[in-house]
Amino acid sequence: MFHPIHFSIPNAPKIPSFLFKIYLTNGISVMYEGADFLAHVVNTLTEERKTMALFRKGITLKTKTMAFTGDPIVPPLPSRVMLPLKHAIGEPAHPVVKKGDTVTVGQVIATAPSRTSLPLHATIAGTIGEDSEYLDCTGTPIPSLTIDSDGGDTWDTPDNEEKALSSHTPAEIIERIHAAGLITTHLASVPLAGDLMPMDQPKTHLIDGHQITQKIDTLLITAFDKEPSLGVNRYYAGNTTEDLADGITALKMITGAPAVRFVVDTHYGPYPQLKELVAADEEETTTITSVNGRRFPIGMAIPVIKAALGREVPLPFGHPRDVGVALYDISTVIAVGTALRTHLPQVESLITVGGGALSQTGIVKVRIGTPIREVFEALGGFHTDPAKIILGGPMTGMAHYDLDVPVTKDTEGLFALTHDEIQLAGDYRQCINCGLCVKVCPVNLLPGVLSLYCVNDKFDMAEAEGLFNCIECGCCDYVCPSRRPLVHLFRHAKRQVMEA
Repeated sequence: MFHPIHFSIPNAPKIPSFLFKIYLTNGISVMYEGADFLAHVVNTLTEERKTMALFRKGITLKTKTMAFTGDPIVPPLPSRVMLPLKHAIGEPAHPVVKKGDTVTVGQVIATAPSRTSLPLHATIAGTIGEDSEYLDCTGTPIPSLTIDSDGGDTWDTPDNEEKALSSHTPAEIIERIHAAGLITTHLASVPLAGDLMPMDQPKTHLIDGHQITQKIDTLLITAFDKEPSLGVNRYYAGNTTEDLADGITALKMITGAPAVRFVVDTHYGPYPQLKELVAADEEETTTITSVNGRRFPIGMAIPVIKAALGREVPLPFGHPRDVGVALYDISTVIAVGTALRTHLPQVESLITVGGGALSQTGIVKVRIGTPIREVFEALGGFHTDPAKIILGGPMTGMAHYDLDVPVTKDTEGLFALTHDEIQLAGDYRQCINCGLCVKVCPVNLLPGVLSLYCVNDKFDMAEAEGLFNCIECGCCDYVCPSRRPLVHLFRHAKRQVMEA
């Protein structure tokens, strides 16, 4: 139940308070009365601006993050997994197994037809079932293979030839990364091998008739997550593993970046593992930069580059390499090191599971393809009926109604939220031109204006006003007093333009 908090400004004319009731995602509604209510809200939103000289936009989220200590929760192996043939942008994989075939963990069950695709590996030992499909968060059917568990956990034996990392060529490292089926999710879910070696790398620009090559000069590694409610990268940063150093070495070899910079959240740490890597660098090219991780959306690709390096990635279709940066989170770097050391594919993921509807929350190590229902049940299930299920983080994730959809490689979190933790759009009101969305937009758009174009199906005009510059962080939704579902409108409009 919401408990309104009233702020009154002396000697100010009364304004109908229903216009200015703001529902925050932390479950508290705030009522502002008086002519200067906008200034009060803006001052609150920008209270930490002085500490963020390079990244001034966004919002400061409440300190509602979970503490992750000890080992991750490991649920029992699923009785059945559903593995989509397409885990990232690109072509789907081609199955090489049929119903009734017996498979072991790590065995290739679908091959990649091109570099834009990824091979698919069995994540449990068992028998191939019926071909299947499920609807993703956008309602798109996703063709999948199913495996029924045999109750064991027999692994496929890799061809693990011992070879020092320094003796690998960049091409060999890329091939190993591709064979392991690794992806990156900073801008979009894409094959990591393709992101490291795109067709136009190194990026070239034509300036005054001269071709200028933009070389990568910095490997930027984020040690915190896109949202404060997620915690996998913070968990990895606080635990020591040799795979991190190997992953950094491999990515430096591929990208040619001479410098490495870790970006950490000032509210966590110190991280001994990262400090040891800095101290061990005799060339003194490895550094650590601290930022306010609660200043959302600083964990997303475009803002973190701005905050850490002062560089602005060109929008709408720019890439970090356009400004000389190779950007990856610490979990991706560790996955690279692990793949090179073990020659095993990625068959499991660490995800953040949270929300007020759950009996237990935390970091969970789960096999890819596990139905999200089994993940929730492994944590004790729901102690109250959830109002919304979110795949991803509460700010940037997507809602889903089906508990039988699988955990995929790009699943970063699962949240079962109660009614007190969500903001229902319902019959949203008209834009009141308050300007709060403009004040917080990290890419300097006019979200209110864009939403009017989208509501009236003026998608071409929305595109002309920067629709595809939107990074879908949700800051505008968070502060909108009219409760307009802005990000939903933008996602719908983008889909309409791309399908036109």
